[in-house]
Amino acid sequence: MSSIKKDSIYLYQGFRPYVPKKKLADYDNDFLSRKRYTIKFMTALIKKNVNIKYYHKKPKNDNDAYLFNFFLVDFSLRDSKASGALNDFKETPSMLERNFMYRNR
Repeated sequence: MSSIKKDSIYLYQGFRPYVPKKKLADYDNDFLSRKRYTIKFMTALIKKNVNIKYYHKKPKNDNDAYLFNFFLVDFSLRDSKASGALNDFKETPSMLERNFMYRNR
């Protein structure tokens, strides 16, 4: 099972108690109708159905603070343009590396 699928299932199950009862059937149907889960889909699904601003400050369970921090800090930022640019920058070879200026042909 891929990392994104595991994380998506963790978020789906973790945020389920925070979805209002009126939206719960739609939340379940949207999640279960997908075969593949992406970061964009999960972020949109959770933001659409959960009042993040309110529950982030007042979680129903003390252990759910980890869930909100994982969603807001780690998971949501994986797909952002800034994190993509930083990853590209990290992979750029530096001038100090020997292979940077010379290629083996």
